[in-house]
Amino acid sequence: MTTKDDLINSVTLNTRKGYLYSILKLSGVFFVIALVASYFGLTTLSTDLSKVSDNTFLAQVTFIGFVIAVNERIIEAFKRTFRRRTAEEYYIELTSAIKQLEENPSDDRLIEKAKLWQSINNDFSSETGRMCLTASLSIGCVLASIGAVRIFGGLESPPQFASQMHIMLFDAVDVVLTGWLISGGSEGWTNFLFSAQSLLKKTPDK
Repeated sequence: MTTKDDLINSVTLNTRKGYLYSILKLSGVFFVIALVASYFGLTTLSTDLSKVSDNTFLAQVTFIGFVIAVNERIIEAFKRTFRRRTAEEYYIELTSAIKQLEENPSDDRLIEKAKLWQSINNDFSSETGRMCLTASLSIGCVLASIGAVRIFGGLESPPQFASQMHIMLFDAVDVVLTGWLISGGSEGWTNFLFSAQSLLKKTPDK
């Protein structure tokens, strides 16, 4: 017979596994979409970055940072509108269950209730994170698939590729990587730039 504790543990584990599998599946879907988009020439970088800066690298870095910031605001608005109220209600229930348990620590019913609400809160938080990452990754991959922004798009040059399939694979990988970069948020992007800057400072001039 499955106990309530076993049920709670299985729900938590399944949520973690589902989080990973759903994101990997979504990445695979966008990889295929990017192959098709590349075949029809849609992934070609179409944004005129010269309006941002005459320095191509600086323009690319600035524009990617801008896209990441806009994406974060969209995801934050989604969380405030559709998830915050429920999260607060679940937290109130958990707090109430913990207080009741502190007053009667030997009550098995209260122990199970506190564990259950803790599991519900963890599950809801994990589900919110998965939904936000899914939406963020989708936004990044869609933008990359139509050539709005790409990490390596500016480095692409037809003569350096062996075939059309080579170009398509390069574009598809670029689209997925761009989606992951944008979904990583501004903190991850800032850390990356800081690390790159530190590495360049340590590189001796020739």
